[in-house]
Amino acid sequence: MARLEAHLAGLPGDAVLRDGLQLLAIELGGTLSWLDARNATLVLNTGSSGLSVQVLLELSHPGKVGVLVSSREGMGRGAPLSRQALEQVLAGLIRLGDQAVIRFRSDRDGPVRQTMALR
Repeated sequence: MARLEAHLAGLPGDAVLRDGLQLLAIELGGTLSWLDARNATLVLNTGSSGLSVQVLLELSHPGKVGVLVSSREGMGRGAPLSRQALEQVLAGLIRLGDQAVIRFRSDRDGPVRQTMALR
């Protein structure tokens, strides 16, 4: 089971962020649901495989967001579809705030050391 995590800081305030997440969901063809005032889930279906990827978004502090991607995809091969979903979400968030700083984490590998080309 894939589980990838990233934390972003330096994003715009909550109102802009909420609007941006709604637009991002539409852009990615996903469904965004707010669980409460600070937590949302974005469900994406990846390409021809039909793999469902769930993205949990936590607005922890003004300008900070936690992103957790999970799916049934195996981590043995690096979970390429889940990783692609994470990259798409992060790229969309970075478009909202070009001062964003990202920290990655993966349950399989501990902190993810590589960088993703998101800009």
